[in-house]
Amino acid sequence: MSTTKFLSGALAGLATGVLVGLLIAPDSGEETRKKIRYKTSNLRNKFGRIVGKGSKDLAELKKVFEHEVTGLKDDVRERILRLIDESRTSYDDFKSEVENS
Repeated sequence: MSTTKFLSGALAGLATGVLVGLLIAPDSGEETRKKIRYKTSNLRNKFGRIVGKGSKDLAELKKVFEHEVTGLKDDVRERILRLIDESRTSYDDFKSEVENS
């Protein structure tokens, strides 16, 4: 399953949950909106920390393979570094899509 499909499903489930919650909410509209803003802010902060951590981890992995891992042939090392760079590029593209949504 691709990350995009997974996130699309997760967002659809989240939207459905929010809609059902709004329809059966015992609180007033103003109180419900405050709760939604608070929870959305918390989720955004948590997601931001996770996204930032992923980028940092990829950078650290690249440093390890560039400087600390010994015994690899040069072509293997280059392939691994290229895969890390491609992963980081994909990750950064995904991050920018999420931030712009």
